[in-house]
Amino acid sequence: MSESEQARASQGRLLAGRYRLAEVLGRGGMGTVWRATDETLGRTVAVKELRFPNSIDEDEKRRLITRTLREAKAIARIRNNGAVTVFDVVDEDDRPWIVMELIEGKSLAEVVREDGLLGPRRAAEVGLAVLDVLRDAHREGILHRDVKPSNVLIAGEDGRVVLTDFGIAQVEGDPSVTSTGMLVGAPSYISPERARGHKPGPAADLWSLGGLLYAAVEGVPPYDKGSAIATLTAVMTEQVEPPAHAGPLTPVILGLLVKDPAQRLDDARARAMLQEVIAAPEAKPVDATRVVPLPPAPAEDKAQTTGWSTPRTGGFARSSRTGSPAAGATRTGGGTTGTPAAGTPSAPVPARSRASLTDVVPRRTLVVIAAVVVLAVIATVVFLVANGGGDEDKQGAKAATTPSASAAGSSHTHGDGGKEESPRTSPSAEDSATSPKGDESEDEGKQEEGKDDKDKQGEKDKGKDEDKGGAPLDTTTHQDPSGFSIGLPDGWKRVSSGAAGVRFAGPAGQKLLIGTTTTPKNDAVADWQRQERSMVRPNYHRVAIKHVDYRGWETADWEFTYTDGGTRMHSVDRGTVVNSHRGYGIMFTTRDADWNGKRARQTWQTFTETFKPAS
Repeated sequence: MSESEQARASQGRLLAGRYRLAEVLGRGGMGTVWRATDETLGRTVAVKELRFPNSIDEDEKRRLITRTLREAKAIARIRNNGAVTVFDVVDEDDRPWIVMELIEGKSLAEVVREDGLLGPRRAAEVGLAVLDVLRDAHREGILHRDVKPSNVLIAGEDGRVVLTDFGIAQVEGDPSVTSTGMLVGAPSYISPERARGHKPGPAADLWSLGGLLYAAVEGVPPYDKGSAIATLTAVMTEQVEPPAHAGPLTPVILGLLVKDPAQRLDDARARAMLQEVIAAPEAKPVDATRVVPLPPAPAEDKAQTTGWSTPRTGGFARSSRTGSPAAGATRTGGGTTGTPAAGTPSAPVPARSRASLTDVVPRRTLVVIAAVVVLAVIATVVFLVANGGGDEDKQGAKAATTPSASAAGSSHTHGDGGKEESPRTSPSAEDSATSPKGDESEDEGKQEEGKDDKDKQGEKDKGKDEDKGGAPLDTTTHQDPSGFSIGLPDGWKRVSSGAAGVRFAGPAGQKLLIGTTTTPKNDAVADWQRQERSMVRPNYHRVAIKHVDYRGWETADWEFTYTDGGTRMHSVDRGTVVNSHRGYGIMFTTRDADWNGKRARQTWQTFTETFKPAS
């Protein structure tokens, strides 16, 4: 039985005669997080269910149970508004279920990916809130060991900042830590002393906080070389590139990212400097071009397409876009519990917070790394080269959980589809999205004679709504500063540009997100599946992830549904690789109830047929 089938089977289940499971809020490596109702007190809660892989042995099962209980105990010891409240631990099916406070909001990784980079002041406010939690945790002898954007939630109602996922925390006096010889955590946020295998102290969490602040204002982590080993080596041996958009926050970030823990900013100095940034007048935000990651994906189940074949606009492996800092931490989003899914849909994943970097690295490997580093210094030999699609963390937090445009594409060069279309295009009705075949066809449709490029702004399409099934619509061409162009039907407009890409809004709540990457992957389907693993949108359900024929480019569609503010939404994200150095994600979202309607089909077909990549 697949994970999604197991979840559907558990819906409505009553735990301990008290907690009624409702809908899935997110999935991660440790299991599933549910929205549930405490029928005794009549309140909504979050329930974290521990799930075991089918092939797990008894020793590993005991280790995971111990880790889950350790997380619950650690959180319960921290008295801070920035930590999730644990209400109960239930033992059923020979495994623990943690009942905790439900936080309606989204992760910092999603905020950066979906809404743009944070300004220095807002980033300082988030950093100070996280620092408060770390201070209280450290006083209790607890090291978090996994501070990163995807583990920080921003509540939707009041902007409350919450540090989550104490699953790999180290508790003083508790021998039940992680497996012997293993280094846990996201490599981009692991401190140099931990990377070298030394015993960490509170300063290690402060290093991770510095990495989190860097990602919040830059859209990428301070270190990311595309693989765990290369990234950890850089953490130990390379100086961090100074942030370009941190402004007054720069001294705090660089002070926290000092390699020597004895020279690193401590809690008191970091706190004072963050407070100064918050109190100072905020400088006018500057747009930044950054690469941001999108959401990963769980194992693919054989899903059926509904009605018409649509590409899912999830997250390209990397999304580079002109991003303006968000005015503040976003206050929208679906319910999330204190434990967001790994990494980071309409926003798939990754704003800075999640790259597809290994979270667990054998300590023996670290010893080898250290030895190689020494040899490299002596022989001045470059010994590590990031493999071809490696900057995943730079794309924006590991996948998260809402599809965003991250090029799931490969380094495949484009075919005849690379020909430029006229600014005024009217795709033929033969390629109508009313049928899956039409949506996947390489036929770009008959185009009208176009005008010169100087006429592309504001030009109207002369296409006709001639197919009863859903022909393309008349459009006005939008020529984006980044180079791509696309036809916008009546009622559509560009609304913003951020770390995840360029956003457009249309009638009846329809949305379009176009993201790009300069380091596309070589397998679009595999990249969507990887990003899906970080998807954390409420009640997420995959419809399909599949290859499609699109102008001869390596292309895959990721189609899924989720709940947003009580409304069921339906998205399709098309990840396509135009050539070895450019990929795009085109994500269209509408209400699920409208998905099979003629207008939705026409709109999606219009976008896919009028889209032209940068030359």
